[in-house]
Amino acid sequence: MTVAATSAKASGAADDQGTAPANAKMVLVSLIIVAAVANLPLAMANVALPSIGAYFDASQTQLNLVAVGYSLGLACSVLWLGALGDRYGRKMMLLLGVTLAMPAALMAGFAPTIQILIAARLFGGFAAGMAYPTTLALIAALWTGAGRTRSIALWAALGGAISSLGPLMSGFLLEHYAWNSVFFVVLPVAVVALFMALKYVPAHVNETTEPVDNLGGILSLVLVGSFILAINFAPVPNARTLVLGLSVIAFIALILFYIRQRRARNPLYDLNIASRRTFWVAAVAGIIVFGSLMGAMFIGQQFLQNVLGYSTLAAGGFLHGTGSAALRQVGGGARRAFHAAHRLYICLARVCDHAAVVE
Repeated sequence: MTVAATSAKASGAADDQGTAPANAKMVLVSLIIVAAVANLPLAMANVALPSIGAYFDASQTQLNLVAVGYSLGLACSVLWLGALGDRYGRKMMLLLGVTLAMPAALMAGFAPTIQILIAARLFGGFAAGMAYPTTLALIAALWTGAGRTRSIALWAALGGAISSLGPLMSGFLLEHYAWNSVFFVVLPVAVVALFMALKYVPAHVNETTEPVDNLGGILSLVLVGSFILAINFAPVPNARTLVLGLSVIAFIALILFYIRQRRARNPLYDLNIASRRTFWVAAVAGIIVFGSLMGAMFIGQQFLQNVLGYSTLAAGGFLHGTGSAALRQVGGGARRAFHAAHRLYICLARVCDHAAVVE
């Protein structure tokens, strides 16, 4: 083999590996911890719903809003806030989201009424909308090639591990402390995430200079928010007028959003993507899988505790089992990328599952 051929082969191998940022391991760890700040409040609150309902004497509708408030804030803001981060700085948006997660947690933990708790959950969801999608955007911007694939696999696997341990942590806390203790868990994690993001995450990475479609962002917020609330209130007796009003608002917002994205010079979302079959396959599959999972977690906690009389720790252990099973499936597909982390997590999963059964 000639020297030129050898050089070309080495160059091709390097290209396959892709590029990575300086101090790549610490950057990735920082992004995973930031993602945990966004995921933990969503994963831990469901276990506390029966305790919250008993403390505030809350109706089922109010408990529904406590459960859905966080994901509502995240879902309706992620498209707009993600575009703002791409334009004005992903690191800035990430730091802002982590910072706001702390007062949101304090507001939820010290909420004197169920209405303030619902507002705090919504506020926390907006903070998560700033931080969570930005972590994945930064991975896509900082890594290329096979390195990007491995980084995303680690991000997903370890993020899933942390999230699935959330219900078990919540159950343990509720065995010994009041309902609001579950909302304070995120505080030390947020402090660590803020420090690490400030120190290790690069600023201004491949950011766009094109203006953000703010009108489209407002329309997307109204569209997603009104649609989710309409679904949430649909089963409530005597709420038909409210559901009809929210549905009309969502329909009008959908039409206006479509027109805006067709006419905007720099649309918030490229509608051409929605014309691809693969988009709808992935979208429908995601709705079915995550919709079923979130519904089972929400209903399952109240059924296990209120009907079957399970303790919070045992009920949290059942939810943890669902998350650990999901992680095992992910681990099989990207074993080489996070083999050590996966083995450690499975070990912890077995211990925690046993503790829940014994309880």
